[in-house]
Amino acid sequence: MLILSKRLHSIFVLRLFNDCFAVFFFWLAIYFFQRRIWTLGSMAYSFGIGVKMSLLLALPAIGVVLFLGRGLQGGLKQAWLMVQQQIVLAIPFLPGNAIGYLKRAFEFSRQFLYKWTVNWRFLGEDVFLSKQFSMSLLIGHISTLLLFSVTRWLRPAEKPVVELVRNALKLEEPLGKMQHAVSIRISPNYIMTTILTANAIGMLFARSLHYQFYAYIAWSTPFLLWRGGMHPILQYVTWAAQEWAWNVYPSTGPSSVVVIGALFTTVASVWWGTRKDFVNPKGEGGASKKMT
Repeated sequence: MLILSKRLHSIFVLRLFNDCFAVFFFWLAIYFFQRRIWTLGSMAYSFGIGVKMSLLLALPAIGVVLFLGRGLQGGLKQAWLMVQQQIVLAIPFLPGNAIGYLKRAFEFSRQFLYKWTVNWRFLGEDVFLSKQFSMSLLIGHISTLLLFSVTRWLRPAEKPVVELVRNALKLEEPLGKMQHAVSIRISPNYIMTTILTANAIGMLFARSLHYQFYAYIAWSTPFLLWRGGMHPILQYVTWAAQEWAWNVYPSTGPSSVVVIGALFTTVASVWWGTRKDFVNPKGEGGASKKMT
C-alpha cells in the first residue's frame, strides 16, 4: 500500500522535505529501542528532533518506554543524553546568533495559516484561528495521552499510577525489585505500538497539519490499524480514504473531515484493540503473552 502512495512519492522524491530525514531517524530510534540498544535509540531520536521538532509528539511514549525499560534513573540518564546532543548540535550556531537560533528552533509562538491547513479546513477560519480552539486541542491532547498512559502504556508495571508517581517524587525507583521483570515485558511490539500511537495522537490534535506531515502518519497507519484489530477490509478502506484525503489539493471541507476521521479511527481502534494486553484471562493484572 505504501509504495503506491502518490503523496509520499511527492514528499520523499519530488520535494525532499526535511521531514523525510526526521522520519528516518524516528524509525531508526524505534528499531534501536526494540533491540534494547537504548543509548543509540535515544541518540537517533534526539538527532531526528534536531532535524524537525515534530518528533516531540512521540516524546511522552518514549519517556514511558525508557522508564519501564531502564527504570527512573536510567530513563533520566537517557533524557540527559538527548539534551546534551541538542547542545552539541547547537554549538556551531550559538556563537553567531544564539537568540535567533533558539527562537527559530523552538518557535512555540508560531502563527498558523488557515489556507495551508489539511486537517481543520471544515471548521472555518474564525474557529481555526481562535484561542478557544487552540486550548481545546491542547486539553484534548493531554487528556488522551493521560488516558493511554493510565489505561494502556503503564500496565506492564502492574502498579497503580499514583504509587508510581509518589515513589518517583521521592526520588525512589518506582518499580523497585520488579524493574528487571517489567523490562522484560517491554517487547518490540509494545514499543512500536506505544511510540506510534503517541505520534498519531499528536497528529490528531495538531493545530495545523501541512502536506509533508503525511510522512509521519502514512508509515504507521497500517501497523496501528492492525494492532487495533480492525477487519482487513476496514483497514484497506481507512487507508484508501486517508490516502485520498491527503492528495486533495488544496484541502477542502470533506477532505479535512476524512483526515481527522482516519486519525481518530486509528487512535480509537488502538485503544480498543489493546484493551486485553497485559491482562490475564481473569481480568487481573499480569503479563500477557500477546505483547511478547
